[in-house]
Amino acid sequence: MHHFTDDRAHGDRARRSSPNGRRRRRYAAAAIALLVAGSLAPLPLAATTPPATVIAVSAPYEGSPAPASPAVVAIAGGPGGHGYYVLRSDGTVSAYGVAAYGSIATGSLPVDVTATGIAFDPATGGYWIVCSNGVVRAFHAPFHGAVHIPSGGWGQYPAAVAIASARNGAGYYVLRANGAVDSFGAPRHGSLAGRLHYGTTAPVTATGIALDAATGGYWIATSTGGVFGFDAPLYGSPLAFAHGRYDGVATVGIAATSTGYLVARANGQVDAFSSRAITVSDNAAKLAVGASVSGVATATGGYYLALDLAPLGGYYNPLRALTSLVPQEIDQGVDYCGSGPIYALGDGVVTNLYDPSWPSGVFISYRLSDGPAAGHVVYVAENVTPTVSIGERVTPATVVGILHDAKTCLETGWARDGGRAGYAAGFAQFNGKNSTAYGLNFSALLELLGARPGLVQPYGPPGTLAAGWPTWAA
Repeated sequence: MHHFTDDRAHGDRARRSSPNGRRRRRYAAAAIALLVAGSLAPLPLAATTPPATVIAVSAPYEGSPAPASPAVVAIAGGPGGHGYYVLRSDGTVSAYGVAAYGSIATGSLPVDVTATGIAFDPATGGYWIVCSNGVVRAFHAPFHGAVHIPSGGWGQYPAAVAIASARNGAGYYVLRANGAVDSFGAPRHGSLAGRLHYGTTAPVTATGIALDAATGGYWIATSTGGVFGFDAPLYGSPLAFAHGRYDGVATVGIAATSTGYLVARANGQVDAFSSRAITVSDNAAKLAVGASVSGVATATGGYYLALDLAPLGGYYNPLRALTSLVPQEIDQGVDYCGSGPIYALGDGVVTNLYDPSWPSGVFISYRLSDGPAAGHVVYVAENVTPTVSIGERVTPATVVGILHDAKTCLETGWARDGGRAGYAAGFAQFNGKNSTAYGLNFSALLELLGARPGLVQPYGPPGTLAAGWPTWAA
């Protein structure tokens, strides 16, 4: 029988009764800032140090992939807390201070599928990669099975979002967005299936799973700051410290320490929960523009953060700060449910804010002024409150609107360059059920920038893009 604990009910009591007060240390993790060395002479050109996609805090920094698409989505520590593996959304693995055993073949994942998690196998020294459709790939590690998650629909098939190794590498656990856990070669300890509100309004998603080496159980973190223990002791959570009210900063992952666990947020904040006080180095520098944390892994004496920082032609992930992002269908654009701020894709000028033909009457659009799609128009529509005005210049650091939880959620994509302000570029291709060429194109761009792609609909041909329309590849 598993032990299920919801910290929202017991978090404060656990802190009062824990050894050494079970004190929490909150600290902000830092990104490496962009450094530009200037010179008065025209030559040579100024040298630039790009931001890192891995941050090491009180742990040895071994290197990181370049800040380029496809985005970094997860990180796993190596043997004994030394070294780490960095996973990109296309299944590429980069090894630092550890042996490399391969990656998912380039271009082999379906259009609406991404790699989402990686786990180290302590028995073999290899690792497992899980993809959003439940497929597990083993590299120098035994394959124990996988869960099949259908594609399409309206997000009713919750994606696989993380994977954790079982104790001693006996198998692994696959976590899905609705909190369900599938065990392969490992004992079952329970899950959050049926306990989270996973739907088109006010969704809460599971974001990370971490093994408790002492008990063999595990902890699950949710997007709104909850932590739940299954045959694992609970020491608190960001939600418990906020007295049960979500503070708006999405939780993106959880990692076990020798005495508890760390919970990482999208803005770089990390909370430590433990049976005793944990001493770590504080670091207050801000993340680089366009960056957000996508994963956390513990190391000897500290931890590592992986960053979603995948600029493509000056464009950055506009959905990086949304909470409980649930991909929906691709049609004229791409639909998502969630809540929070939506950033501009790149530099541009706002051209429109409202159109009564769209749900809620909102149709924010801005014309890009730079990058591969310069001159084309991006729209953000439906249940969004605009935070910009017509004629305003925007950058990737500009919030163009706030997404609110509602049945219509969000649609974003390419707007038609001319004619009626509230028309999508794929309007003429849309039959009410199909994915259009323009929707698929915008989804591919979002995926390379670090957002989960939308869900492809199989109800008719997508049509074609206009001549010269930019296409996207890593």
